Amino acid sequence: MRIHPRGGRDATTAVECAFILPVTFFLLFGLVVGAMGVFRYDEVAALARQATRYASTHGHQYRKDAGLPVGTSADWTAAIYDNAISPNVVSLDSSLLSYQASWPDVINQPGKPDNWPGSQVTVTVSYKWFPELYIVGPLNLTSTSSMPITN
Repeated sequence: MRIHPRGGRDATTAVECAFILPVTFFLLFGLVVGAMGVFRYDEVAALARQATRYASTHGHQYRKDAGLPVGTSADWTAAIYDNAISPNVVSLDSSLLSYQASWPDVINQPGKPDNWPGSQVTVTVSYKWFPELYIVGPLNLTSTSSMPITN
């Protein structure tokens, strides 16, 4: 007669693995997806800061000194995207990226944005992120940065 040293618990390991392994893999996969979300949010925040830095140093006085036309807020916003946001996109899908730049109105002239030194510029960058788990719908990652215009 042969005696089993483990006491006849051969199937216990298989049952325990059937419960523990799916939970462990789900948590591990969730951690990886969460880390990717943090990375994407960090990139959105970096794009907002970079765009605000560009806008703060390329105001009315810069355009005048460079011989460029003063332009409108649409021209300024397009320049911010072309020179600060678009070249710095690393892992984001540009079609899901949106941005908005705003300046306060000139005193006593409502509707006319103030792009002069000393005024404040605010840039908001948003990204519609679809997590890889596809459990939740798109998450809007948004970052806003504001800085005084220096030039």
